[in-house]
Amino acid sequence: MAWEYRTMERDRAGWDDRYADAEPPRQRPPDAITNAELIDCLPTTGRVLDVACGTGAVTLWALGRGLGVIALDISGVAIEMLIDAAAPPPETLIAQPFDLDDGLPEDIGEFELVVCQRFWDAAVIRSLPAYVAPGGWLVVTALSEVGAAHPGTFHASLDQLSDLLPADKAGWTTIVTTEADGEASIVLRRWRTTEGTATA
Repeated sequence: MAWEYRTMERDRAGWDDRYADAEPPRQRPPDAITNAELIDCLPTTGRVLDVACGTGAVTLWALGRGLGVIALDISGVAIEMLIDAAAPPPETLIAQPFDLDDGLPEDIGEFELVVCQRFWDAAVIRSLPAYVAPGGWLVVTALSEVGAAHPGTFHASLDQLSDLLPADKAGWTTIVTTEADGEASIVLRRWRTTEGTATA
């Protein structure tokens, strides 16, 4: 529909404007990973899906760790900044503008680490576990009404993030869950099943 197209383009233009004056990205692990011991547990081989990657701080961190990355964001400006920061971009990086309103791309497979930071779309968040490989990790941080000075449309309500994701359900282990100061974070690990035994 033409209206949907105009809305998408307005969203894209708004984010392009926001990133136009942004500082070049510096690599850093996902914000929900708050200590070195937990960082050491994250994978060093395989692939990462960086959803709504922005200028790509997490993507650069993952590339430096030896991981391949698919990085998606609605803003072409942000993607260009990421590619410039990774120059020359390695073959293990796929970074491209992508509108997530209709969900994630099909047929991209499973990943050892899936990261989504400060992007709120309940349907997209709910779909993320399907992209995590056995033994892999899911790290999500969203804006939250809890402790927020000015909660808005894109803030999750109390426990909404946990309700969307398979925390403490069969096949998953909750590593971290926090909700305060206007943000909610969750770190989950999918079990790897070996000879009938479920292990992290």
